[in-house]
Amino acid sequence: MFKKKIKNVQLFLLLIIYTISHIFFYTNIFYINFFKPFFWLFFLTIFYQKDGDFFKKKEINTTLAICVIFFILYIGRGFILGFNKSLANFSLINILLNVWNVFLPIYGIEVVRYKLLKSNKNYLGFRILLTIVIILSEINFKALFLSHSIIFFHYFSSIVIPIIFQNFLFTYLSLNGGDVIPIIIKVFNELPKFILPIVPYSNWFIEGSLAIIEVLLIYYLFKYFIFSKKTINHYTNLGIVLCSLSIIISILLVLFMLGLFTYKPIAILSNSMNPTFKRGDVVIYKKDENIFPGDIIVFQYQNQIIVHRVVGINEYYVTKGDANKSVDYIKVEKEDIKGVYQFSLKYLGYPSIWLNELFTKES
Repeated sequence: MFKKKIKNVQLFLLLIIYTISHIFFYTNIFYINFFKPFFWLFFLTIFYQKDGDFFKKKEINTTLAICVIFFILYIGRGFILGFNKSLANFSLINILLNVWNVFLPIYGIEVVRYKLLKSNKNYLGFRILLTIVIILSEINFKALFLSHSIIFFHYFSSIVIPIIFQNFLFTYLSLNGGDVIPIIIKVFNELPKFILPIVPYSNWFIEGSLAIIEVLLIYYLFKYFIFSKKTINHYTNLGIVLCSLSIIISILLVLFMLGLFTYKPIAILSNSMNPTFKRGDVVIYKKDENIFPGDIIVFQYQNQIIVHRVVGINEYYVTKGDANKSVDYIKVEKEDIKGVYQFSLKYLGYPSIWLNELFTKES
């Protein structure tokens, strides 16, 4: 018993050391690439010992289902608000660095949280103190205190407040369901930054609000559907909830494909814009009144929809495919233009091409 208390004190001191290092060296390259990951590698090597399965398989499966739903909702948000190109680097080296710098610390922090909570689950004060220390270990204090007052307010609203809500949620989940559930949720929250070529448009208000809504939804789902003793009825109800969300998301996707949102898709049928995008890609465009030479526009000519680059503007728009040797003979007027190219998604247009070819052959 005494040895266990000593070990818990050591764990908590390690967490304090990590938090202090984070506060003072958050933006330091050495801290990010070496100290932070090596710290958690050292912890997992020296202190980690599996405590057995605290969680149930149903809880893990349900957690994964909920995370997938939120991931799809995250993408769905872009269909309504629009997308921006991701700044992430998708090289193999960068992916490995992200695992090293981001996901290893996530795993380490949640294991520490669970181990300390398990040994001190009856002490409310300690649970609050532990949560506060972990919160401090995740906030960028330089961004918080060295910024202009407006930037400070935006950062506090969109980053700090969600971190506070999320960590009290993770403490609750860890206390009731083990360390695996918070790890899964954290990993899914981080994944879009590293695997998506596009990210939904957002601002500080949307980001902060949606993060808090996500925390509250997860809390109530776990409290009333997963951790409740009435597992059979609640799992049935949870299935209904997840099914309903899936139907809503499917409807949103159909409406997006029909072009009812600000951003609209179109499948590319030729290679005239190679290498910018190719046959089989899907181009996302939106209505824009300001068009300049160099912009790629989506316009209608007779019964065709064409996606070409503007190479000149006089009384009409002169267009040309990047792969074509000469400009188009078409005189494109402003009313012919449906929108301006934003970005493209590879290979997603092939189903539309195949359907188009099928109906063309039949006719």
